[in-house]
Amino acid sequence: MKVNQMIESKYLRKEDIDADTTVTLGEVTRESMPNGDQRFVLHFPEYEKGLVMNTTTIRVLADAFGGDTDHWKGQKAVLYVDPNVSFKGQVVGGLRLRPIKGQPVVDDDLNDAINF
Repeated sequence: MKVNQMIESKYLRKEDIDADTTVTLGEVTRESMPNGDQRFVLHFPEYEKGLVMNTTTIRVLADAFGGDTDHWKGQKAVLYVDPNVSFKGQVVGGLRLRPIKGQPVVDDDLNDAINF
């Protein structure tokens, strides 16, 4: 048995991903972490576990798909392991998302009502 199989997590970890994987973005929820913090979690139909989003992930997805998470649903991205992710000053590796180019992007600034 591998050690990473002995340590269970409710959320996706880098050990859960064997290779770059195309995923479909789903619902974003706000959840309590074991330490009591509230974090945003992105869910994918392809996985039972969600991805706890950090600021980098939120900004990457907002730049690609707009500032309303409702517009992210159904969009595609590549979930991959980035060995250069740091946490509390240590390089530990982690999961990242790379939006797939060529998908329609919703510009929140263009959604104003037009009065005739």
